[in-house]
Amino acid sequence: MTRQQIEVIVAMYKEDVSYSEIAKVIDKSEHTVKHWVRNNRGEYGLHRRRSVKLTQGVLSEALWSDSKWNVKLGVEFISRRWA
Repeated sequence: MTRQQIEVIVAMYKEDVSYSEIAKVIDKSEHTVKHWVRNNRGEYGLHRRRSVKLTQGVLSEALWSDSKWNVKLGVEFISRRWA
């Protein structure tokens, strides 16, 4: 990556621009941008976009309300002990 491409990635990522949009601007693949961000988070102060709760499978109330499914009922059924 050139210094200019790195600056574009960092600036756009911090503005929550999608990987695909960043890739189009710097003329690289989306995979390349994702890989670069993953490997350089600490050095450039790039926060994770997804909450740790989401990556660990914990559903927040916001996700429940955005879902088409009755998630609360589904979790209840999954958690229930069936005889």
